Amino acid sequence: MLSYLNDEDKELPYLVMGYLADWIKKFKASEITPELTKRIVNFAQWCEKQPRGETSKDDLYTILVVAFYEALFTSESTRFLIPKLMSKQEILNNEEYLKIWVGKDNYNLTIEEYKK
Repeated sequence: MLSYLNDEDKELPYLVMGYLADWIKKFKASEITPELTKRIVNFAQWCEKQPRGETSKDDLYTILVVAFYEALFTSESTRFLIPKLMSKQEILNNEEYLKIWVGKDNYNLTIEEYKK
């Protein structure tokens, strides 16, 4: 993961969060162990508990959703993580937004993960 980062990146939180998502997406689903899943969930929960920023540039929750969660929707190997990170109701409440940003097919495939 550290090989992705440059000193200049620390001022670009969307990029850094995207790097993290890209790193996770390189794993096959079978390689994402329960321990790694727990670490991902704990990280996401920590991000969600942080105080909200004043704008999308400094709001960690927005950065998490846009640069991390959205990326996980788009990969067959990480889509199964979404039900561990977001409730089905959150997904349904944000259907219109998600279909635009992750695509209708990825949205529908993610909804299927809640049935497993």
